[in-house]
Amino acid sequence: MNRIVLAMLAVIALSGCTTRDSAMTNTPPAFSADDESAVRALVNEFANTWNRHDMKAMHELDTEDVEWINVVGHYWRGKATVYKGHVAIHKGMSAKTSVGVESATVRSIAPNVAVAVATMHWGGSLDPRFSWVVESKSRASFTTVKRDGIWKIAHFQNTVIDPKAENVDETKFDATGFPPPGDQTLYSLPGHQPRSAR
Repeated sequence: MNRIVLAMLAVIALSGCTTRDSAMTNTPPAFSADDESAVRALVNEFANTWNRHDMKAMHELDTEDVEWINVVGHYWRGKATVYKGHVAIHKGMSAKTSVGVESATVRSIAPNVAVAVATMHWGGSLDPRFSWVVESKSRASFTTVKRDGIWKIAHFQNTVIDPKAENVDETKFDATGFPPPGDQTLYSLPGHQPRSAR
């Protein structure tokens, strides 16, 4: 009887090792050229739907649990809330605006998860009531997920590019720090004054 029990325990232990080894050697599927093309198409379709002011189509691009941080820092959670926010601005200040994608970098960060960072040009409002909505350039970050074979936007964040900072990315940081001592030009925006001016 003891031999049977020991034999059964040995079989169970060996099968567990086989399963674990199999799981360790099964690599996740590679981020394919088709996946990268699909994520790029998703970013471009976001711009296309914005330009058509078709909020229904825009939010078909989102996951149900999407999170959205817009250029002024609004934090919208869930597809219904993001849709409601975009419908509101497209009835008013964004009703006569357009956006174009200048470029985008795409990389996979986990199986079925990719991030696209797009440089985007936003047109000013053509409606004289919203003359304060002016042209701008931004970097938008799209965190995308592939669910049921379809890539969708799970998280979005948008930042207006300060022209003074645009060409001073990490590769050009001064060896003494960022910004270089005495250079206050990059932090002259409201809320980003040098410490002595705060």
